[in-house]
Amino acid sequence: MALEILGSRLLAPVFGNSLFVWGALIGVILAAMSSGYAFGGWISDRRPGSQVLAGLLLVSGAWTFLIAWIGQAVLFKVAGAIEDPRWGPCLAAAVLLAPPAFGLSGVLPAMLRLAVSDLEHLGRHTGRMIALSTVGSLAGTWGTAFFFLSWIGSHALVACLGIIQTGLGIWWLLKGTGVKPLTIVLCVMLLAGLGTVAWFPVEMLKPPVYQEDSPYQQVRIRDDDLFRYLVLDRTFHAVMWKAEPDTLFLPYSQLMVSSLALVSNPKRALILGHGGGSFAKWLARYWPELEVDIVEFDPVVVRMAEEYFAYRVPPQHHVYVRDARAFLNQAETTYDLIWVDAFARHLVPFHLTTQEFFSELRRHLSPGGVLVVNLASSGAGGDLDRSQAVVETMKRSFPVIETYAVRGPWPSSSKAENLLFFAGEPIEPRGTPVFAEKVAALVEQQRLPSEAIALLSTRRQQPWQPGAVLTDDYAPYDLLMGADMKEDRVQPVN
Repeated sequence: MALEILGSRLLAPVFGNSLFVWGALIGVILAAMSSGYAFGGWISDRRPGSQVLAGLLLVSGAWTFLIAWIGQAVLFKVAGAIEDPRWGPCLAAAVLLAPPAFGLSGVLPAMLRLAVSDLEHLGRHTGRMIALSTVGSLAGTWGTAFFFLSWIGSHALVACLGIIQTGLGIWWLLKGTGVKPLTIVLCVMLLAGLGTVAWFPVEMLKPPVYQEDSPYQQVRIRDDDLFRYLVLDRTFHAVMWKAEPDTLFLPYSQLMVSSLALVSNPKRALILGHGGGSFAKWLARYWPELEVDIVEFDPVVVRMAEEYFAYRVPPQHHVYVRDARAFLNQAETTYDLIWVDAFARHLVPFHLTTQEFFSELRRHLSPGGVLVVNLASSGAGGDLDRSQAVVETMKRSFPVIETYAVRGPWPSSSKAENLLFFAGEPIEPRGTPVFAEKVAALVEQQRLPSEAIALLSTRRQQPWQPGAVLTDDYAPYDLLMGADMKEDRVQPVN
């Protein structure tokens, strides 16, 4: 079970952390376990004794060392060969995790074969072994998820699991198997070599400035000459221009804050999704009188914003480490502006796209207030279906929605863009020159980015086609993205 939990961390930087990835992991592990149980029982009857047990542990441990050593290189090879979001993770999990899961599952019937010396107590021995196996799985699940990942990181934990397996395998090998001493010495030397290289993995990604496994995702900080980036699993979530940390560099964020022009004398705002704290930093500088509640579910991301992205929490800002739905369910405050920036193309919390969620946002929006939702998209294929579903769902609470499609700051051949959905009472169905005039006035007062004026021209002209209505009960979000989606993966650095 520890390997299964770790598998999600190994696959996430390349394949993401979607329902497809978890389905691939669970399915592959279950298939490997079932076949491992059958093989372990079969081989134990043919070769009774501890030799089978030792072999299963040693092979699975050696494979675990290989995962730690070349696992990332294998993942990128698979991702390059298979772009389908279902079968790519399936093959990757099968190559990396199926062999050790197969070997470790064979251990249980092998141990049962050794433990049962008389048939009169077969039930007792079987019950004890299965109970012990279940307790071990529970310890591996809770220990990995609650403690070890945060303490030592995913790579070191994989290497440690390899050490435990090979150590137990050698112990059983020495315990009356009759193997020649020279064979044991050669086996130990081979495993020692694999164990050594496991601590020096083949890196396909450039070493980050900082990396940490949070309870929710892998968090990395990357730098180049001009910018600092926050990368969560496989997705870039924040960009900071190091020369001017308070600047809103990304065009979509420059347009999102233009919603301030639609609200007369705003007093309180809510940000769902903190990232590198770009919004909060900018508001603290240019709108210091605005009281802001910031909700972010990952405490490590909150800490990264302060330690690496120069966000210093002013007195009028309140940061809550909570899930957005949980926060809204318990809060009674209403807001003049609500910015939802919790989505990436490959990391979409489905419960923040449903009819119930937008109903909660409607309840927390003041009369005359404005909601802005950011949704990254390729503008085609499964992304288009997803966008249509979000718009259709939003309309149940916000009948009038204006869409802006904003490209990124760097030239690109892809169609990736940020779709910004503006909703609330001040939103006019066909846009209004008054909005542009108010934006221009605030730009002149240096209270909005100057780029916001030009970005108003990105308003989507064509109406959205009807889409699926998403609810807490029915939100096939990963399926909407579809197999035809060309995913923008984090590229390896050779």
